[in-house]
Amino acid sequence: MGLLDGRVALVTGSTRGIGRGIAELFAAEGAAVVVNGRRQSDAERAAREIEGRTVGIGADQSSLAEIRTLCREAEEELGTIDVLVNNAAIAPRTAITRVTDEEWNETLTVNLTAPFWYTREVVPGMKAAGWGAILNVTSAAANSGTVGFSSYAAAKGGLNALSATLAVELHRFGIRTNLLAAAAMTDMMRQLPADIFDPNTPMPSVEANARTALRLVTDESLNGKCWRVGEEMQAE
Repeated sequence: MGLLDGRVALVTGSTRGIGRGIAELFAAEGAAVVVNGRRQSDAERAAREIEGRTVGIGADQSSLAEIRTLCREAEEELGTIDVLVNNAAIAPRTAITRVTDEEWNETLTVNLTAPFWYTREVVPGMKAAGWGAILNVTSAAANSGTVGFSSYAAAKGGLNALSATLAVELHRFGIRTNLLAAAAMTDMMRQLPADIFDPNTPMPSVEANARTALRLVTDESLNGKCWRVGEEMQAE
């Protein structure tokens, strides 16, 4: 038996990278998994490649209408969403004096507002079931300055604050909220310039991130925690 037998998990941004690793492990542990990417074709292809019960649904993370449609289709196809992993993110690098309103707003929408939208959509079903697990994927950038990533850091900092509030507000309904401070050599990391990140720096594997995500959504004792992959778990 798997740790997620009978559960339905929605993992945003799961066609590649850490999100893909989480989707694969959750499926292997028995969950029915909604695989998500910006393009429907990418989501469907990834879902076909992952062993287990999966469905691929594309959605633009900056569109409330598309997110609502995704959640409705996911529940029609697989049932009530028990596990939500808000993983999708963008990280543009722009000096603060050159950040446009459009770039600022898009980054906050995708990285912070979209997780709020997803949460608002799935929480009623979790409340009715008396059980739910929300995992928000954050970054060390939320707590440490990195030149050129003001909008990304601001969004992740907001996500940390949102998660702390959800952990307190929803726990009485049987819903736990935790944070995964992810770190792995993904396409996003490879695109960073040498002055920001040395590609030879040792990093945890995608699999290590996925295993940490699995623990955070299955361990009933964990709520309001942030796990920095490769370090000790710490409370936010």
